[in-house]
Amino acid sequence: MEKNYFLSFFLLLSFVTIQSQVINDNFEDGDITGWTEGTASHWVNSTDSPITGTRSLKHNLSSTTSESYIYHDISSLDLTTQDVTWQFNLKNGSWDPSGANRFWVYLTANETDLNGSTVDGYAVGVNFSGSTDLISLWKVTDGAVDGTAIITSDVNWNSNNTYGIKVTRTNAGSWELLVDSDGGFDNLVSKGTNTNTDYTFDNNFGLSFDFTSTRAGFLWMDDVLVEGTAPSGSPAVNFDNATSTENETDATFNTSIPVTFSNYSADVTISVTVDASSTAVAADYTLNTSSLTFTGNGSQNISLDINDDADYLSETVVLNIAVTSGTADITTSQHTVTINDDDLPIVINEIHADPDSTNGDANGDGTANTSQDEFVEIYNISGASLDISGWILADGASDRHTFPNGTIIPANEAIVVFGGGTLVTVPGLVQLASTNALGLNNGGDTIIIKNDSGVTVLTEVYGAAGNNQSIARNVDFTGSFVDHSTIVSNPVLFSPGRDNTDNTSFASTIKWIGATDNNWSTTTNWLGGSLPSSSADVVIPAGLANYPTVSSATTVNSILIESGASLIANAAFTGNATYKRNLPTTNWYLVASPVSGESVQDLRTNNTFANGSGGGRIGIAPYKNDGTAWNYYTNASTGTIPSGEGLSVKLAASGNINFTGAINSNNINYGITQATNNFNLVGNPFTSYVNLGTFFTDNAGNLSEQTVWMWNENTSSYDIRMSGTHGSFQVAPGQAFFISAGSNTNVTFNTANQSHQTTDTFQKSSRTEISIIASQGKSSKSTNIYYINGTSKGFDNGYDGTIFGGVSSKFTLYSQLVSNNDGRNLAIQSLPLSDIQKTVVPLGLKAGSGKEIEFSINTKNLPNGVKVFLEDRIDNKFINLSENNYKVTLNKNLDGIGRFYIHTTALKTVAENSAIENVSIYRSNTNTITITGLQTKDASLNIYSILGKKVFQKTFLSNGISSITIPSLAKGIYIFEINSEIGKTNKKIILE
Repeated sequence: MEKNYFLSFFLLLSFVTIQSQVINDNFEDGDITGWTEGTASHWVNSTDSPITGTRSLKHNLSSTTSESYIYHDISSLDLTTQDVTWQFNLKNGSWDPSGANRFWVYLTANETDLNGSTVDGYAVGVNFSGSTDLISLWKVTDGAVDGTAIITSDVNWNSNNTYGIKVTRTNAGSWELLVDSDGGFDNLVSKGTNTNTDYTFDNNFGLSFDFTSTRAGFLWMDDVLVEGTAPSGSPAVNFDNATSTENETDATFNTSIPVTFSNYSADVTISVTVDASSTAVAADYTLNTSSLTFTGNGSQNISLDINDDADYLSETVVLNIAVTSGTADITTSQHTVTINDDDLPIVINEIHADPDSTNGDANGDGTANTSQDEFVEIYNISGASLDISGWILADGASDRHTFPNGTIIPANEAIVVFGGGTLVTVPGLVQLASTNALGLNNGGDTIIIKNDSGVTVLTEVYGAAGNNQSIARNVDFTGSFVDHSTIVSNPVLFSPGRDNTDNTSFASTIKWIGATDNNWSTTTNWLGGSLPSSSADVVIPAGLANYPTVSSATTVNSILIESGASLIANAAFTGNATYKRNLPTTNWYLVASPVSGESVQDLRTNNTFANGSGGGRIGIAPYKNDGTAWNYYTNASTGTIPSGEGLSVKLAASGNINFTGAINSNNINYGITQATNNFNLVGNPFTSYVNLGTFFTDNAGNLSEQTVWMWNENTSSYDIRMSGTHGSFQVAPGQAFFISAGSNTNVTFNTANQSHQTTDTFQKSSRTEISIIASQGKSSKSTNIYYINGTSKGFDNGYDGTIFGGVSSKFTLYSQLVSNNDGRNLAIQSLPLSDIQKTVVPLGLKAGSGKEIEFSINTKNLPNGVKVFLEDRIDNKFINLSENNYKVTLNKNLDGIGRFYIHTTALKTVAENSAIENVSIYRSNTNTITITGLQTKDASLNIYSILGKKVFQKTFLSNGISSITIPSLAKGIYIFEINSEIGKTNKKIILE
């Protein structure tokens, strides 16, 4: 290690360059000499996972919540005369920074207590303000951030990140922040520049860390370099700041942007131009300065007029400076002026606070309702499409509606928000209040619209509106509110989505209403009574009784299908298609594109996915059964998503996921494989529903079992659907699910297997069912037993379904077959109802030692008097789960059957003499026999040939499941006999 505390003087030509290197520490010497800890032993020179070399400075605590700091004297620097460089590597462990777990490096501080309430200085790090993981440079006053960050980077610090950070400051106070994204300093990228000269003290450099108990000990620093050098003396001219902000007014006003010259030696002239990246049009500003000439050190201003514009958009003017005469260095050569528009982009055009109880059916669902038919019509006057995702509609009492992700009002069109009901005859964009009511006051109210940052965009105060009709602007957009029926040119009670004065639709789209039937070509199925032309933009809304079926070749410009709606194309359908599927939470969902040609790039562009924990990953992941499981996409991923492929997705905010492409009108074949496991993630490729029973029939020879596994985002587990028990289940458009491949082949989604659905597709059941639930803390797992006459106690394909095995789990509950047990772990087992009181079901549990497990049940349609008992063969207990739950703490890891069994009986107690009947013997591989369900200290296995000759014998101890290696025997039929203290049982097994 090098620790240099000296001044090096070099005489170079006619001037002196002074360099002071006050810290140069790579910690390879094994100590922290020169550093002072805030509290002893909080930090250590460590060989544990060093950033570079063999050692790094590392936090030294564990399992405690506190704060730590360590500092180093840098008083030999002089910020007023030197250009200063700070450089270091930082690394965190497997945790994401937050307000409670954050760290920052004081570049210079006025005191040693870096966590104190009076410390001033400059610091770089994450979450100093408690609100952002972006690496930022802050001015600190009295231990807290002072104003906005001096420089904010675009680097989001996540789990297990290592970054090389370099900060420079000139003696004139010009800062630059540079970051190397993989540590070290060989690929430093500038993240911004700015000027701040508020503090010039140079007392201490140090690292501060706030942490909770699970994060303690997982922060490293290395390769610290702090040095100051005398300025080069070269002439320099720069913008004082890289950005500024101005608020537009109703009149032209002037702003000045300062430019400063230093180290003058000769006159220098610079040009001032507007960069092509500016978003402001030429009429919105006037640049009064085209050049500046400096005849000495100092500052001059660029004059810029900001004009009142005609649109409603904020915009930027980007200025460039360049030397045109003389010589000078330029570091900050560009300045961006952001102009915040003062004009409102929207107007409330109509309010329906008092629907008439007889004639007030404003939403067109056929029923007048004084709450559901309330509405607010919002018109976009901005001249461009307006994204209002996350905006809030409120009244004087509370927030009433949050606009979901993907809500975009086209230019010169409206969106109408209703209190409830089914939106049938309203043109254009319509939504139902997310709180299920608008609650508008008939006697007057205040309507407030806030943007996604919570800032009020518009406030509309209205007076009396209780005359059984809407109040509407006359004229539209700019006129005063009047009772709608008093508008002479359009004396109606309301006109949502339409012009108040002539009742024409604001919308450029044609909307399907399905008033007559499912036929696309029936004119009365379309709002306005005309079929869409080949240039039409079509909308298929949700909540209707009929959805369109296309039977002949059809062309439109575009079609939008809302979540819950459907379209069947039995002939070629041409046009850009968008299908919306609502994802009501930010949990993971399994989805598939219901249109063809969807690209990964478009999916990323049209939706906002959650960010992953590292490597630039985002919330999109296809599944591979080669052992890698989830293969996450990044923001750089490309390619086309095949029709029929399933994806796991997680949005950044709840709302709709949008798929774009072409409507599928032909059969879809999707390749499936057998690899490390047989599970393949597939999905419905149609904009209509697919019947699960028909899907099983179409793919009878392609699947290893007639089961699909559907992820339930509410329970964080997989729901099972099987051909025998769920044959009428309808798979929604965009729904993905797992299947188990029977070979390397294709699954087929047949165009003949499409339907429209208008009600819940889950079917009620009258069968007898038992759901056994095992709870471990907040986590619960379940397995189901169905009692259906006609099924057997062995494996019934389509009635018995295994648990999902595509991803490993530390906590699992399942059952195994009552007869002919071959070791399959079942999520659902179907058994004959006639034998319900004679059947004992082995339960399998995977859980860790020391875990408390609570068993409970839910039942449906049990025969009169039948109770459900849980047998615990380790603790020798029978528990009536029909009356009480059962808690047990495991004294060792458990993974298999043999301890717990389910009995169903009308008797008040359960006898134990059936234990030997529940012992299963099966061949698990070539030379291994597995015995399950046996709890004994003394048992023996005897193997006899078909002629009665004993060919193998072994004694063993069994705690529920035992695997016994047998010798290689000739092919044939053998008798496997188990003898134990609870009885004798045998089974014939064919060895091949």
